[in-house]
Amino acid sequence: MSTGDGGSSSADRLLAVQSSRHAPLLKGALGFGLMAILPYVVTVSLFGITLNRWISVHILIVTLVWAFTAQSWNIMSGYAGQFSFGHVAFFGIGAYATQVLLVDFSINPWFGLLVGSVIAACYGLFAGFLTFRYKLRGHFFALATLAFGELARLFVTNIRELNGASGYFRPSPGEYGLEFGLFAFQFNSDLPYYYLILVFLLVVTVVSWLIRRSSVGLYLLAIRENETAASSLGISPYRYKMLAVAVSAFFTAWAGSFWSMYFNTISPSTVFDIFRNVEILLPALLGGIGTVAGPILGSFIVTPLSNIARQTFGDVASLDRAIYGALLLLVILFSPRGVLGWSEQFRGFFGNRTSAPVSEAPDTDESDAD
Repeated sequence: MSTGDGGSSSADRLLAVQSSRHAPLLKGALGFGLMAILPYVVTVSLFGITLNRWISVHILIVTLVWAFTAQSWNIMSGYAGQFSFGHVAFFGIGAYATQVLLVDFSINPWFGLLVGSVIAACYGLFAGFLTFRYKLRGHFFALATLAFGELARLFVTNIRELNGASGYFRPSPGEYGLEFGLFAFQFNSDLPYYYLILVFLLVVTVVSWLIRRSSVGLYLLAIRENETAASSLGISPYRYKMLAVAVSAFFTAWAGSFWSMYFNTISPSTVFDIFRNVEILLPALLGGIGTVAGPILGSFIVTPLSNIARQTFGDVASLDRAIYGALLLLVILFSPRGVLGWSEQFRGFFGNRTSAPVSEAPDTDESDAD
């Protein structure tokens, strides 16, 4: 009988382990499945009210763009703990590389996306080399990344060959010998753009998940928690931080390239705007920094919320930026672990309120046992 019970419990434990391994995949598949049907869900009328009154396909596209950039930012800042305020540089490099090659040389925008990503990764490595070489950390590192972002903006603004402050106007596919479609990176409606950025988000999320579950992710988390202790274990903080910067910058440029092909114009004041840094990092902070699902969840909270506020209080200038600032302040003060950490906070709060005090065991000695 005991042998049977032992075999049954072992099988139960094995099933529990297997289910725990597959749970993230099932949750991810469910999440992306819901996002795939979301453009159709917002058009459904319920009691005469449709969600696309406030949330259009355009807003969903912008939401996924910031989810994508937040996921990319999270690889460097969430896993490795290198808090960046300069990712707008990588975003802008991706946008400008795509348009420069397309407008000035009639080179396919997909190739421009690849070139922009490589340039952004190199720029990130350059910034990482200087900051990590001189061991900048914390606030000093964040300020240094902000300076690199501003440096990129000033460089583009003052180069005549890059059209200065005027920027670039996206040409139609016919101007570079193509028709609307995937190969031209341009479409006649918003819906194909939505599914394209959704695929982008799926790619960077899978990469983020694989890093998180690999030895590289373990090393990055160790560096984030205690760089000195990680070094004593034989981990090279410099090497893995540089890797995190390069991967993060590479994918952030994808978002900039997509942005330049979705909107009609780009300029230093739009793609290199210092406020873009907040739009890039806030979804990860709000959803849960250092997690895979947090950047996506955070973007689906903050982006539609700011759009609804703009529509409701359109006469209030820069209201969306005030909302971003308020959310950032609230997260820092009351929920550093983001929305994904709320469940544990609630369980801890109610657990402490409802758990009965444990009575102390009576003292015993050897004489009592006798």
